[in-house]
Parts: sequence; structure tokens; C-alpha cells
Amino acid sequence: MCKKKRDLRTELEKKAKPIYFTMSDGVQVRVLEFDLAENPHEYSIFVIPGFATVFQSWEIVLELLTKEFKVYYFESREKNSSIIPDKKIERNITLHDMAHDIKEVIEQMKLDNQKYITLCSSTGGTIEIEALSEKWLRPTGAVMVGPTTQYDVKWIAAAFVTVVPVFVKALYTPFFRWYIGTVYVNKKKYPKQYAKYIRAGEEANQRKIRKLLWQMTKYECWDMVPKIDTPTLLIGATEDKMHASELTMKVQELLQNSEYVDLGTNINAHSQPLIDVMKNFIVKLEKKK
Repeated sequence: MCKKKRDLRTELEKKAKPIYFTMSDGVQVRVLEFDLAENPHEYSIFVIPGFATVFQSWEIVLELLTKEFKVYYFESREKNSSIIPDKKIERNITLHDMAHDIKEVIEQMKLDNQKYITLCSSTGGTIEIEALSEKWLRPTGAVMVGPTTQYDVKWIAAAFVTVVPVFVKALYTPFFRWYIGTVYVNKKKYPKQYAKYIRAGEEANQRKIRKLLWQMTKYECWDMVPKIDTPTLLIGATEDKMHASELTMKVQELLQNSEYVDLGTNINAHSQPLIDVMKNFIVKLEKKK
């Protein structure tokens, strides 16, 4: 008798309507649609989370947003939710592929015919920067929380994931925990943030992320940034080592139609302070019309 798989979804996640979109190469990616607000704002929100991000990373923000907005939570193809029938495609996912998924999903949703803003973070920013620079989507505005324009992924991390078989993943889990807790986030000061990163790493599909990790060891997209003409709100968090604020400020310098707000911590950038600056941003967008 097969053991029933444990449902790891949060209560908010269970309220979403999951919609799968088929890409031109046959890959299916999922969007979670939240239509919970009694009197939704005229703008909807299209969320683009980071690399192998787990839902809990955005749960506080989404809980707040869904009270006022219709929200679409996009999961790119490196996430566990994607359905990839071809093993060759699964083993060769690139950031470009993930950016192109945004294009195809937006087109199938016909979202550019509506008022919406995007909200991204980290690698979600990487792929949205490419998509915006190519004019693959036309949101009224874009909110970027610590968008990653260059990576600090070491070759040893990519090599480790490459050489260790999937079935012995447990062998490198202690190293991963040490690496995140030592290099990226103060686990004693920010235990919840540390826990989210650990879960994201432990739930990541190795086959889907191996090539991506190698690409990240030498990837940067600074040349794409000045091509963006979408009004953009850039959010920094000076205490967050994972998403260096100085890089976010550099993005702001390269974007003419943008502004920068420092929210101090990763917690503020994923809770009510973020919602407040987003709503102010929408007000400004309306005044410019």
C-alpha cells in the first residue's frame, strides 16, 4: 500500500486556483491565481518569485495583497511544480528559458490588455529584466525587490550539485546549510529567513537546477537594464546579504524611469512596508497618466 504524500501547502496556497500553461517547447508551468478580494483593485499583481523559491517566502506579502488585489503567482520552470516531459529539456534549463516562460504566460493570459504591475525578487528580477528589455510584457509598472543582475555562485557549489547523485542528496545537505548560514544570512538574527532558504534548497529539483547553477557562476545582465522603459520601483534592504543593496542602487542608476526605496531588512521587504510602498507607487503611476 502506497503512503499518501504529505500536503505541504499553506492554508493560503490551498485557496489558489492552479492554472497550467503549456510553453512552445512542451513544458508546462504553473500560475496560482488568487481571486479572494471582495472589491479588488483595478490593478492586478503578477508575482515572479526567485530561484527555486518556496511559497512560504512570499506568504506574508500574498496574504496582504490578496485582500485588495487579484494576484497571479508565477512559478518558472525550475520549480517543482513544472511538468517537463523531455529529460533533455529538464537538464538544460537556462535563465533565458525562464524569462521566455514569462512572455508566453503573459500572452496566454492576455494580461497586457489589463492594468497590472509585476512584483519580483532575486532571480525573478533577473528573468524579468530580460523579459522587459525584450518588450515581452508591458505592465503599467514593475516593483523589483533586490533584483539579481550578477551572481556570487561559486563553481564549487555548481560542481557539488552536478557530481552528487540525486539519491544521495542528504550527503551534501549539511554543507548547504553551513554555506547559507555562513555566507548569506545570519541564521541567529534572521532564523525564519534562514529556514526559508534551507527549505528552498532541500526541495529544489537537482536535475532542473544543475545547468542554471553553472550559468550563475558567470552570469550578469547589466547590458539589458538600460533597455527597460517600464516605470520601476526598486526595493533595497541594506541588512540583507543575499540581495546586495548596492547592486539594486546601481540598477536604479541605469534606469531613467525608476526610483529606489530602502526598506532596511528582508523582513520589511516581504511584509507590510513593501505593500505600503507598492500602493504609493500605483498612486504615482495613476497621476502620471
